[in-house]
Amino acid sequence: MKKLVTIPVLLMFAGVFAFGQTGQKAVKSSDNSLYAYSNAIDVAYETSFPMGNLSKGSAASWVGTTARYEFNLGSGFDGMITSGYLSFATSSQQSYSAIPIMVGAKYHFVAGWYGMVETGVHFFTSSGPTAYNNPTEWGFSVGTGYEIPLSKLLSIDLATKYQYNTDNLSYWNARAGLMFKF
Repeated sequence: MKKLVTIPVLLMFAGVFAFGQTGQKAVKSSDNSLYAYSNAIDVAYETSFPMGNLSKGSAASWVGTTARYEFNLGSGFDGMITSGYLSFATSSQQSYSAIPIMVGAKYHFVAGWYGMVETGVHFFTSSGPTAYNNPTEWGFSVGTGYEIPLSKLLSIDLATKYQYNTDNLSYWNARAGLMFKF
């Protein structure tokens, strides 16, 4: 667990020292996005709290990492493609994991603040006494977040969302990422 927390913190400090000396100030571009960038890669640590049918066998939260590719669509909109790995801590020797593959969009409505929507699939796996047949579930999410600029090319991305999947395999999610813009 210490490694999961230590690695993102080290990456953040490395980014601050590598890019933080440019003297660039955070400015809002004319199209209402935080910076005028074409693409970004966002690597994040996530904590998810099971809801619905997923909460029946889970004793605690999920943890995992995701990577997100973002591309500018203009007028404050960004497209997103997200994937990663989430693992649930469970009771009674039960284990669950999921690989989400999501596409979506986010809109910067105020400098830094954004709203987002995503849709896609989760590939679930489970083992233990009440394991299910490893379904692939379609779902969607809605959420909000805030980008904290560290330099012109580096930001911290904090977000939260509600993820609904078919068969009510749903969860609430908190995400802390490091965004590299290019």
